[in-house]
Amino acid sequence: MTAVTEVRGVGPALAQALSANGFKTAEDLAKAKPEDLLKVPRIGASRAPILIAAAKQAAASKPAAKAPARRAPARKTTTRKPSTRPTAARSTAAAKKAESERKAAEERAAAELAAAEAKAKKKAKAKAKAEKAAKKKSEMEAAFKKAKEKVKKKSKKDKKSKKDEKKKSDKKSDKKSGKKKAKK
Repeated sequence: MTAVTEVRGVGPALAQALSANGFKTAEDLAKAKPEDLLKVPRIGASRAPILIAAAKQAAASKPAAKAPARRAPARKTTTRKPSTRPTAARSTAAAKKAESERKAAEERAAAELAAAEAKAKKKAKAKAKAEKAAKKKSEMEAAFKKAKEKVKKKSKKDKKSKKDEKKKSDKKSDKKSGKKKAKK
């Protein structure tokens, strides 16, 4: 009987999951149906037939032989883990992704800068407009004040001239009335 760990693609964690579901040997795994393996965690529909084929191959290559008198301790076969070093395809894809992220970040920063500049320009324009309006207002107020003073002076002159004319007319009328009195 061949151990489940001898099957290619089965590591210690999957071996525990398989033995918990009743698949203790490679022969048990080789006789299983893909639907039965789907009940085991970490085994999907595409992985089940691959494990069954690997179990059949492991069971066929290890025929039951006579046990030697002296047997060396069994070595666990290590499952090959994927390399953590980036392959050329991975590194170029990662580099492209990093480059696109960098470009996107630069574009966002440029857009934010342009928006900030536009906002500052708009604010400066509004400030200049407010200053121009304030200057125009003060000029208008000064013009109105000057006009009011002019009107006041003119009205004072008119009052003065009217008083003078009244006095003159009073004097003339007094002289005329005085002459009339003298004739009488």
